[in-house]
Amino acid sequence: MKIDELDLEIIKYLQEDARMSFRQMGKNLGVPHTTIFTRAERLMKKGIIKKFAAILHPHEVGLQMGYVVVDAPPSESKEIAKKIAKLDEARKVYRTFDGKILVNFIVPEKKQNQGIEEFLAKLESYQMKTYPIYDIIKYESTLHPESLKELLGKK
Repeated sequence: MKIDELDLEIIKYLQEDARMSFRQMGKNLGVPHTTIFTRAERLMKKGIIKKFAAILHPHEVGLQMGYVVVDAPPSESKEIAKKIAKLDEARKVYRTFDGKILVNFIVPEKKQNQGIEEFLAKLESYQMKTYPIYDIIKYESTLHPESLKELLGKK
């Protein structure tokens, strides 16, 4: 789906404050609020906007975050990744071309990494490396405005 300058502006506003009314956004952008509503609905239907949600900082609410890199055979990695993606603790699951599966997990923070160990036990006997996160330096869940502008150049 191609996005235009107005779509880009709507995305920017929604990333900054998804609670802003479409009426206010339309006023700020100089277009009718019905246009904003229609465009936002289209962006959702096309899967560009997945949902509107509160973004929590895991460590601030008492959760432990980490990453697991599973070294799966490339021919099996898709099925393994699908199984892992069904686990509640697995928040993001990615596959690389060479069969590696990257899993971002979030678990309750328990004594001596017990939450992490309980999650890892669910991963069966896959060959993997685990990286518990000790300190979060930057936690950003939006796309950078310059990255969004790049989308306009790819029409």
